[in-house]
Amino acid sequence: MDARYYYLVGLLLPLLFLATGTGYAGVSYETTNFIVKAPTAESARQFAEKAEQCRNDLALLWLGKTLPDWSGKCIIKIRVGDHLGAGGKTSFIFENNEVFGWEMEIQGSHERILDSVLPHEITHMILASHFRKPLPRWLDEGMATYVEHYSEKEKYRQMLRHFLRADVQRGLPLNRMVAMKEYPADVMPFYAQGFSLVEYLLEYGRQFDGSAHHRLVRFAESAMQNGDWQSALQEHYGIQSLGELQLSWVRWVGGDSQVMQVVAEVPSVRPAVISQAVATVPVASTSAKPLPPPPARSVYDNSVHDSRVETIPVSWSDERAVPIPTSFGRDVVLR
Repeated sequence: MDARYYYLVGLLLPLLFLATGTGYAGVSYETTNFIVKAPTAESARQFAEKAEQCRNDLALLWLGKTLPDWSGKCIIKIRVGDHLGAGGKTSFIFENNEVFGWEMEIQGSHERILDSVLPHEITHMILASHFRKPLPRWLDEGMATYVEHYSEKEKYRQMLRHFLRADVQRGLPLNRMVAMKEYPADVMPFYAQGFSLVEYLLEYGRQFDGSAHHRLVRFAESAMQNGDWQSALQEHYGIQSLGELQLSWVRWVGGDSQVMQVVAEVPSVRPAVISQAVATVPVASTSAKPLPPPPARSVYDNSVHDSRVETIPVSWSDERAVPIPTSFGRDVVLR
């Protein structure tokens, strides 16, 4: 018999629900899969109907099919306020290849709850329902963040650039990150980097036939089956190694600047890390296999947003492990 595994996602949300002592209003609204408790009857209805819509639309986005109804409804407790930071946490249980015991606590402005927090938390639930076991944290959080409003995603893009430029040690080598089942102590760079890698793989996957979202799920299925992320990369993306992914991703984050040159060969014991040093990196070998070109960086439909980023120089270090760093997702278009 499988052990019972209690799973919690969304650790970014402080325990405001307990710390403030304010609790929740007692107005509830019930749908097929959710029981929502919110400040007013109308807001409870709106959030519950949005939750059902997210459950349907996001399952189609990631899995290409809807989910059967859950055996037990998810209780969602919601605090609404423009002064509240958007966030949430969801808990559930894995046991005997089943997942159940859904509970969610979320907060934020009415708008951010609808367009970011609910989609984020329900993505966790859809992935749990599909995989029936915990996903690596970077992938779980990265996919959940990807369906948030573009303004929230841009915060993570800016956060990543800040972290990687300000302190190299806050960036995670990808070969460590891909297998992490728990959150690291320094969680904010981890969230930003996980989201960025998911976004990169989705854009990279658009060059193939079929849905890039479904390809990412198949990639995760292959990798989680035996823990071989490198073989899964080769199978689903044609990327030959985790080191190659690291360099291609770094180049994509850095943009198409002529200033940055990327090492074309990644020794299996050499990490590539982000550095503050403003210098180009020499090509390691003229006979080395060239990296595949990264996909074009996204730009936003909204003309006031521009996702172009400054150059992030790269350097080598031997001191770390091999680095392997409806409208959902439709706010970006390829150049």
